[in-house]
Amino acid sequence: MPPSDAEDIVVEGSPASMNKLSDVFLDDITSTDASVGLSSSSYSAALAKHGRNEVVVEATPMWKLFVRQFIGVMQLILVVCAVLSATFGDWTDFGIILGLVTINGVLAFREERAAMIALASLTASIESTVTVVRDGVSTSVNVVTLVPGDIILLIGGLKVPADVRWLKGDKMKIDTAALTGEPIPRTYPGEHGNDILGGTTVCEGEAYCQVLKTGEETEIGKASKNVFEDKNKKVISLFEAKIMRVVYTIIAASFVIVLIQFLIQGLKRDQFDNYTDTSMLIVFSLAVIVASIPIALPIVMQVTMAIGMKELGEVHRAVVTSVPALQDIASMSILCSDKTGTLTTAVITINKELVVASPDFDKASVLLYAAAAANPDKLGDPIDSAILRAKMSPHKEQGWTQDRSIGFSPITKRTVCFVTTNDGDKLVIAKGIMSKILDTSDGGVDDAELQWKVKDSADFCAKMKLEDEGLSTLGYKTISIAVSRDGGKSFVFVGVVPMLDPPRADTKKTIAFLHHANVSVKMITGDHRNIAIETGKLINLHGSDIEIHNGEKVRGEESSEETKKLIWDSDGFAQVLPSDKRKVVQVLRHDFGTVVGMTGDGVNDAPALSAAQVGIAVEGATDAAKNAAAIILTDPGLSPIYGAIVMSREIFRKVKSYVVYRIACSIFMVLTLCILVFVSACSVQPVLIILLALLNDISMLPIAYDHVSASRSPELPRARSLVIRALFFGTLATALAMVYFYTINPMQDGNENVFHSIRFEFFCTQQTSALVWLFLCILSESLIFTVRVPTGYFWQAKPPSIYLVASVLATDILVSLLAGVWKDMWFTDILITWAFGLASFLIIDVCKVFFFCTLLGEEAGSTITFQQFVEAADDTTIVSEPVDRDVEADAISAQMLIAKKARQSVHAKHRLTTNEIEGHKVVDSDHHMMWSWRSWLSWHGARHH
Repeated sequence: MPPSDAEDIVVEGSPASMNKLSDVFLDDITSTDASVGLSSSSYSAALAKHGRNEVVVEATPMWKLFVRQFIGVMQLILVVCAVLSATFGDWTDFGIILGLVTINGVLAFREERAAMIALASLTASIESTVTVVRDGVSTSVNVVTLVPGDIILLIGGLKVPADVRWLKGDKMKIDTAALTGEPIPRTYPGEHGNDILGGTTVCEGEAYCQVLKTGEETEIGKASKNVFEDKNKKVISLFEAKIMRVVYTIIAASFVIVLIQFLIQGLKRDQFDNYTDTSMLIVFSLAVIVASIPIALPIVMQVTMAIGMKELGEVHRAVVTSVPALQDIASMSILCSDKTGTLTTAVITINKELVVASPDFDKASVLLYAAAAANPDKLGDPIDSAILRAKMSPHKEQGWTQDRSIGFSPITKRTVCFVTTNDGDKLVIAKGIMSKILDTSDGGVDDAELQWKVKDSADFCAKMKLEDEGLSTLGYKTISIAVSRDGGKSFVFVGVVPMLDPPRADTKKTIAFLHHANVSVKMITGDHRNIAIETGKLINLHGSDIEIHNGEKVRGEESSEETKKLIWDSDGFAQVLPSDKRKVVQVLRHDFGTVVGMTGDGVNDAPALSAAQVGIAVEGATDAAKNAAAIILTDPGLSPIYGAIVMSREIFRKVKSYVVYRIACSIFMVLTLCILVFVSACSVQPVLIILLALLNDISMLPIAYDHVSASRSPELPRARSLVIRALFFGTLATALAMVYFYTINPMQDGNENVFHSIRFEFFCTQQTSALVWLFLCILSESLIFTVRVPTGYFWQAKPPSIYLVASVLATDILVSLLAGVWKDMWFTDILITWAFGLASFLIIDVCKVFFFCTLLGEEAGSTITFQQFVEAADDTTIVSEPVDRDVEADAISAQMLIAKKARQSVHAKHRLTTNEIEGHKVVDSDHHMMWSWRSWLSWHGARHH
């Protein structure tokens, strides 16, 4: 509770008393005039004493980051294998296995550290600002520059940047859940006093406050350790969790297969009879197990996603807050977009010629009262800014004073200002949407302080509504004005101010490309339905037959099947409440199983942003919207979203390709090596097997830099199809290996090379081991080039990156040299093995297309690139096929309807299961993937020490 004499700070209705602040709460803050704020000298002194408004966060020590790279199931298995190898005297294998673990750990540490630095740089670019009064001038400043004594303006959606005291303005609703856990917002001033703690969020209201404490002196600053303890928690995406389950299944299956061959060799072939044979059998079995463990898979996925997240921030100015969010962007099927500021410019202009005035007022009076009700300190408010550009504030021009105000909320949809004119007249001016200005009970009684119904006649009100309807049909947003001269007891209607918010130049093109990428766009706005329809036509949302419905059609506790179908088929909703937005998102997500994106910028958007899998805080969004979002845009418009979709799909195509490849290689190596033992009792030298596993992991790291094209269809987090592909590639490669080894294998016969059927004896020569080793290397390395093209021939995709090609060639050449120099393979044998390895690769590529496209009916599908978007004109319109520009408008609408049905068909094929809808998994193990930066973003003043 505040001190009892804090009540002296504010006296309702006394402007002078409200502009004076007592110094009782902090000894070192002198009395401050709230209309002037701190002077420059006072600010400098406070900054020198208290420092910047930020919390120093102890970063994860580098040694801990390094050590945790060696903690995990796969690392443990490899260490056990290394210890057992040493136990049986195979120090070479012991060294190579430890080298495998060490190299992977060092690479993982390097990449995670680089990712931390990159993400820190990106998140540092996201600034929170607040309006502060200093030297009598209102300016927008970064919250880290605040000092005790500063006068700031808090509005809905802002995160309270420091511990502050309410001075004047609305009674504010503050979400304190981050500190208290209370689900219901508190009201300030009220039973909890006037002091508002930093880290809470303004839900509703506008008020001037004075900063009491900043940085580590605040209550949240003192508890910073607890606030940031989840910063280092790793977030495992649903996709990665599935893949890791598959990996562990593959490892378990390998254990079983190796155990079978171990028992066969020991019991049937008497290798348990003496210590030497037994130890050799154990070491070989351990080597096969090592080959089955894709230890680099988490690293490659981490590197690929970290690089992708960095590029998203640098290229498209889209900051992704966590890895699961990156997965969701790639899977997104429907984007629900706000209109103002996203589809439109938010640079609002007022058409003075079309201002509508009631009979008792003129157009100049309408603009005068509108300007009197505008707050010049709300620097980022597009409506107040537009009004003050059209008419200078009477507070500056004529000496009027704004005593207090009741701020806008998405429920009341109006603001109310208490004004004193230069003649001493007391006015109460209301501005907002017409329905709430004519009758505040329209649509249901709200909880605002003032309620009224204008004194004008019913016929007059009906006429004004027709005027408003006509302006909205022309695409104008309208603000209505009413005034009271008796303290708010009764109001008379003044007039209507028409405002135009034109679409962004690239919105039409962006929507066309989003539709082409099978992402349906639905416009959700609080504006009038006619305005939404007109805007939808201008941006070609769905031709002339656009379906925009009022938000009231989706309201209600339960959604009927009719309502669900309406939501599914509509192109958008107008005149919505925050609950309407959330309901639309929830129906699309839970009832239709689609991955939904939602854009927003205000506190009223936060519920819908948090309900969507892909909440997108657009440029200029409030803190509340940023904290609820998965992506934060720092450039305006929809085009960054399209860029993010394309890049995220490219990222996941690379990740999926590597997952299929690495699992296929594990299957290939384990089956091939064990079949040779089952059939011919021929075991390849363990050192070669482990060395191959090491080289194979290292050679695939450049996959993160590979060149791929994004699919036109969403990339879902499905593991089943990837396992089927991996089994196909692994078993077919094994079959081709058996063909080579048992039919046309080159063998040394005297001094000449001859071809004949080979019979593997109950021991393998050094040359035989080298031959098997080299073939395994050539075919496994080349597999990546067919796996990276899911449904087409390997030459039909973008050429692979030079880094990947060079890495594969370098590995194959190195193994060839080792086979020749170290294991005495003949040069001609090496050439023949190369030839059959490459021939096997071509056979697998052809069989892939036949099996997946011809037999299973998978479609190759077209791809999309961001370059296509950059090169297209701003008026580009894409349907399923190019539109004939000469056809009639209704024919174009018919084509767009066909394209819409085609997109819905794609959405139906890409629905999530119930388990997939549930979301993501957060673990405390500090292993595998990236961390969530949501906690860091929630406290904008944090920095690392």
